[in-house]
Amino acid sequence: ENKLEDKIVIKDGIFIGFMDENEAAVRFDVGTATIRTWYAMGKLSGIKIGDRLYFLRNVDDPRKDDQNE
Repeated sequence: ENKLEDKIVIKDGIFIGFMDENEAAVRFDVGTATIRTWYAMGKLSGIKIGDRLYFLRNVDDPRKDDQNE
């Protein structure tokens, strides 16, 4: 119906369009503990699958909200 049946969503074991907590840590120049804390505090939206966290690759830096306060 939505023509997405043949779209690739996982390539080489990685969700297309998502980054894991390690990639997020590198992107935001912080440690994975900070990424997990931001996620737990609701400052960084993501999904948890098993013990791993995943975030959209285009997610905004959660520190931007802190700078506007």
